[in-house]
Amino acid sequence: MPEGAGRLYFMRNAKLTGKTKTNGHATRAEVPGDASHLFDGRFQIGIGVYDGLSALLAAKWKFDFMWVSSFCCSAAVGLPDAGIIGPEDILNVVRCVRRCVNAPIVVDLDSGYGDAIKAFHVVEAMARAGAAGLCIEDNPVSKRCSLYDGYERELASVEEHVSRLRAAAAGVKAAHSNCRIIARTEALVAGQGVEAALKRAHAYADAGADGVFIQSLDATGNEVLSFARQWKKKTPLFIAPTRLPHVSKKDFAAAGISHTIFANQGLRAAHTAMDQTFGKLANGESADCVTADISSIATVANLVGAQEVVELEAILAGKAVAGNPKSSKAPSKAPSAKRLGGGRRFKA
Repeated sequence: MPEGAGRLYFMRNAKLTGKTKTNGHATRAEVPGDASHLFDGRFQIGIGVYDGLSALLAAKWKFDFMWVSSFCCSAAVGLPDAGIIGPEDILNVVRCVRRCVNAPIVVDLDSGYGDAIKAFHVVEAMARAGAAGLCIEDNPVSKRCSLYDGYERELASVEEHVSRLRAAAAGVKAAHSNCRIIARTEALVAGQGVEAALKRAHAYADAGADGVFIQSLDATGNEVLSFARQWKKKTPLFIAPTRLPHVSKKDFAAAGISHTIFANQGLRAAHTAMDQTFGKLANGESADCVTADISSIATVANLVGAQEVVELEAILAGKAVAGNPKSSKAPSKAPSAKRLGGGRRFKA
């Protein structure tokens, strides 16, 4: 299939037959969304997605995994990241992303959406939907996004969060999934310091967490790098360096961080692009004032697989597909991804 072309549902869920070089340091999973590939000892880069289109673009650029966050999903429906959207909203996004791409999906579950019983059921549903990793933070249920200013920060007790994590592990088991649980601590955001953050992270890892996510607002990067250098467990470390953009991937990897996530840059880029485009259209005389700055219809059509629908209709009707004269015979089974991807594309 040409790079960037979208895939139909049954094509997107087919097993990959070969390995493809990814973001310069890894290879894509051969089994779609398999959590074992997310935790295989490699340094990996994740990207924040919040709908099918952003997921397809992320797949085009071959990020190691997808990050579905409450920040982006909330903003996409015009709401703040303050625990307003529920698990059903996130679950719908996970299903959408799973339909579109084969890469592992890591999901931001806030603080688990309730007590341990609620966390169990939310985790089970997410695991059944195809999530490879589920991240649960030690905020209270009435969470406020760590990136928002002006809030007093309080955390759940270590005991309460350990209870959530154990319930989450039981939810994964109930789903018969190999999904992994990532424990996130907001101790640095709450101003409790590296020592307190390490204490919490050790408790969560000892309780069975498969990964630890450390969040920090320190723009120098010193806090999170210090935490990582003092982390002696083999439990993988995750970070989303939104507030410390100058720190490089190499710096994180050298400190011992295994997974770095560009969590919300895509949504923020889309916000800027739409704001500028809408402004030009509001003040311009015609749509031509933005034509040079936006994607063509054909570019979007190719990404989402519009031509593949045309080709599938032709195959099912017993007609030849352009570039494939042997395709006129109706198939006895669903066409393969390779076969459907071989036809012509819309001209950009």
